[in-house]
Amino acid sequence: MPKERLDAPADFVAEEQPARVSYSLRYTGLPALGQLVAVAVAAAVYTVLSWLSIPIPSGIPLVSALFVAIGFGIPFALWFGGWAFVIAYLGNFLGAGLLAPQPLPLPVALWFGTVDLIQLGLPMLLYRLFASRFGVSSIGKDILTLRGFIFFVCCAVLPGNIIGGLYGNFILVASGTAPADTLLPGWLVWSISNIVVTLIIGPILLRTLSPVVERSGLTIRNLLN
Repeated sequence: MPKERLDAPADFVAEEQPARVSYSLRYTGLPALGQLVAVAVAAAVYTVLSWLSIPIPSGIPLVSALFVAIGFGIPFALWFGGWAFVIAYLGNFLGAGLLAPQPLPLPVALWFGTVDLIQLGLPMLLYRLFASRFGVSSIGKDILTLRGFIFFVCCAVLPGNIIGGLYGNFILVASGTAPADTLLPGWLVWSISNIVVTLIIGPILLRTLSPVVERSGLTIRNLLN
């Protein structure tokens, strides 16, 4: 209820301020149909973009010089909570693994799919756990403020891409997909290119689309709904 001024006329009502939406990792049930459709569309987009990005050569098997998908995947992760793990796994397992121009064998593709559980899942978890404590938006609506941008870099850009890049290249080397001497250069190419792409595409999507997705009731406010 809006708070009334004690010295105001009887018919005066203070303007009600919109409440800030709260995001968490609580399990409170399953999502509505519209939210499920949004998650399905995001998964499809991420899979297609992963498939389109992998052929951009870096000189190292399965390591793209410009993995455009990650710039979209991280905003998807912030918007859709625990469904980020579904989007991440399907995108990497199918788009970057099983359906790649040089497809990975099924057992390797199943393993390779776990890489983006880190690259998308870690930013989502860090935002859900710490964004409100640091006074920033849990879905990056304030990405163009200094505090919002620093939080984005520290929680969504660096950790997932650096750790995920190392893990992904370890899988490629351990499975025999890439030579052992490509581990370090592959990690550097993967991490640096992903960081650059995330820094360019992520803020644009978060600033322009986060308010729209939220107002439409499509964001996942708890773990799955």
